[in-house]
Amino acid sequence: MSSEWSSVEFQELFLVPLRNGLTRPKAVRGSGVKMINMGELFANERIGNLPMDRVPVTEKELSVNAVYPGDLLFARQSLVLSGAGKCSLFIEDKEPVVFESHLIRCRLDPAKADGGFYSYYFRSTSGRAKIESIVEQVSAAGIRGSDLAKLEVAHPPLTTQKAIAHILGTLDDKIELNLIVTGK
Repeated sequence: MSSEWSSVEFQELFLVPLRNGLTRPKAVRGSGVKMINMGELFANERIGNLPMDRVPVTEKELSVNAVYPGDLLFARQSLVLSGAGKCSLFIEDKEPVVFESHLIRCRLDPAKADGGFYSYYFRSTSGRAKIESIVEQVSAAGIRGSDLAKLEVAHPPLTTQKAIAHILGTLDDKIELNLIVTGK
């Protein structure tokens, strides 16, 4: 890491406290607002404009549980260690989106941190090691938001974060385009 990179407690970068999502039984799914679930999180490093389950929500639930571009989503639980704490970046959607209770939403303060950078950070070897340091393994592997908030994370200057996220995001865009073109 560069000498200008510092280390901070992750929660120092939050705009709002971490939040677990909504619980909605399968019986009520089918109409309403899109809801990101574990399937979307595990299948996509970046989430945007995907088909998803729909669930009924109140205006208050929507205001509290909405996901916005740049938000990070972490898997609270997984049957395997490598899945616990898996991080995906919410890019966009054409309509409102909420998230399910097995996920933790992290909304970073844009004056301090870039969601794109931290999504790549938590997929890196050192970021993944930080997540694994807080995983509890019982019948399933899991993380707690309180432990995630206290993690010491790398914190380069915001301009560096944005540059790194832009370069890696451009490469991901190219890979996704190539997959579409080749039909894979």
